[in-house]
Amino acid sequence: MSDQKQLLKRLYEGPFVTQTIVGINILVFLWLTLIGGSTNISVLVTHGALVPVLVQNGQGLWTIFTSMFIHIGFEHILFNMIALYFIGRLLERMIGHWKFVLIYIFSGLFANLASLALSNPNSISAGASGAIFGIIGVWLMMAEQYREYPALIDMGKQMLLFSVLGLISGLLGTNMNIIAHLGGLVSGFLIAYVIGFPKFGKVPTWKRIGSAILIVLMMIAFCKLAFTS
Repeated sequence: MSDQKQLLKRLYEGPFVTQTIVGINILVFLWLTLIGGSTNISVLVTHGALVPVLVQNGQGLWTIFTSMFIHIGFEHILFNMIALYFIGRLLERMIGHWKFVLIYIFSGLFANLASLALSNPNSISAGASGAIFGIIGVWLMMAEQYREYPALIDMGKQMLLFSVLGLISGLLGTNMNIIAHLGGLVSGFLIAYVIGFPKFGKVPTWKRIGSAILIVLMMIAFCKLAFTS
């Protein structure tokens, strides 16, 4: 095998999705910093942060997606990217690139939809926290479902502690979107049951169907709350 093919194989086998997402977030942060600052409200609103009242008025529906890659201030992106890198790359290696990216994006969208429905309409929210909590939700699902693997149970306990501390800090802090955190955690937990991870074991059909139904019902409820007066 040529050196180039070996390099490509190593890159593909590594957590390149996690690394790519981290890189995109950093590039977006640098861009916002250059054009006016990542804490500048005008810059945030015009470049993809989520403002519920604007989306509800038909402006910026796309921000439900773009706000996942925007961070408000250096500490915000620093903590989120450290968490994503260390939690995400291990999970990506375990469940595969495409399931990882599917869960990450879906959890982020679900978290933002929950925020759109339940947050202050005039608030400004952004960040990868919802998607990161979705990853944590996957670890919790694996610890519950695949109990024959002690390592997964131990990791699940660590993630449970991490999520509890994160939610407590969200309750105590004034600038954290705890609704998005909870939305991401719940959606990651449920979507993991829906897609399953066959190499660890089979997920019972009733869990897969039940999780899918819960996700759909919650999305319908959030859409109704967000877009009907």
